[in-house]
Amino acid sequence: MEYDAVIIGAGPGGYVAAIRMAQLGKAVALIERDRIGGVCLNWGCIPTKALCQATKQLERIRSADVMGIHVSELRVDRDELAAWKTRVVDTLVAGIDQLLKANGVETIRDEVASIAPGYVTLVSEKRIPCSRVVVATGSSPVEIPGFPFASPRIWSSTDALSLDEIPARLLVVGAGVVGLELATIYRRLGSEVTVLEMAKEILPTMDLGRRVRMQLQRAIQSEGIALRLGDAAADVDDIPDGSRVTTQAGEAIEADRVLVAVGRRPNSREPLLENAAIDLDERGFVKVDDALQTSVDGVYAIGDLVPGPQLAHKASAEGIFVAEHLSREEEATTCGIDYATIPQAVFTDPELGAVGISEQTGRSRGFDVRVGRFPYAALGKAIAMEETTGLFEVVADTSSGRLLGCQILGTEASTLIATAAIAVQHGMTVEKLAESIQAHPTLPEGIKEAAEAALGRAIHAINR
Repeated sequence: MEYDAVIIGAGPGGYVAAIRMAQLGKAVALIERDRIGGVCLNWGCIPTKALCQATKQLERIRSADVMGIHVSELRVDRDELAAWKTRVVDTLVAGIDQLLKANGVETIRDEVASIAPGYVTLVSEKRIPCSRVVVATGSSPVEIPGFPFASPRIWSSTDALSLDEIPARLLVVGAGVVGLELATIYRRLGSEVTVLEMAKEILPTMDLGRRVRMQLQRAIQSEGIALRLGDAAADVDDIPDGSRVTTQAGEAIEADRVLVAVGRRPNSREPLLENAAIDLDERGFVKVDDALQTSVDGVYAIGDLVPGPQLAHKASAEGIFVAEHLSREEEATTCGIDYATIPQAVFTDPELGAVGISEQTGRSRGFDVRVGRFPYAALGKAIAMEETTGLFEVVADTSSGRLLGCQILGTEASTLIATAAIAVQHGMTVEKLAESIQAHPTLPEGIKEAAEAALGRAIHAINR
């Protein structure tokens, strides 16, 4: 059988592309060498957020005394927690597997050895005839020199999510999204956590307002997580039951386990892509044109393989675009994804949600920006939840009123950012956002109040 497309990799880009193409009446083969759902579902987004949610319950129980709710003998069973996390993952994997079958996608559990015009060859030596190929093989954790993941004392994010142990002392190298989320999880579970970051600020690759970044940094430190910023790991030595890491500044940090979370690299230098002679850029990402086609005619790439934010929802959006483009065979189609308005959520404590650009970036791009802020501490719902840390911040262009960005630091920010994302993506003005009527008492009121503040007409905060 000849397929209209073979999709390599069943992560959030690949399986979404396969389902959409099948819905459009195309014959699709999805090839996956490991587990359906890819890294995101099995060893990344989902298990991380499951553990964030579970350990957040610990924090709520521990702080319930102020509400008159007293709990004794609070205990975490690590094995049961790990088993619950696995059930969450397995439930979602099974659900996606059913969706693939229901939509008529042919799932092949194998590995692609080579790509050639008109077919791909599997490791099992079977040839799969096809008209087009979509490569969605994702990314892997970056390993730094001297800190091999092969060592049982050096963890990757995958190792940390296995929950095989809760170390008494954990050193996290990297204060990016993954590093801070895992630091938060293990601190809640009782580990003494230190985060080492070579940049002078946390989340160095995110475009955040200064107040938002500093408030989050203070909140992380108040949770008992030690931050060592502006320094980097230089060497590591084994000591009894752990490691001693020496930093570039000469500081020695001892830990039972060292988690290296300095980013992810695209899986572009594997034999599959090298043998296909697909062009890469200077950072190792696959070069693609406006329709996400690689330098090889008929071969497309999506997700973490190509430039842009390494986010599951970005990969899914690209998967849908490619599926529709190939199914409709529109010659001049250009990928219409606005990468600058893709929202991001960080599951620290408190959570962080962001979309669009910050105040500083807006000014650097020549906008006359107006900024509105509203504190969680002024929200009735947040006070009732005992979740008053954080703020809402909106950034707008003064001349047009168009909303340029929004950042939310606080409880449920990962959910709340959806409202702001729709507003930014559709060019809504700050005036329209301020005119919205939100239910009371709820957390979304904070977005409206921040918009009101940007216009100098806040009701529940002092206008400045």
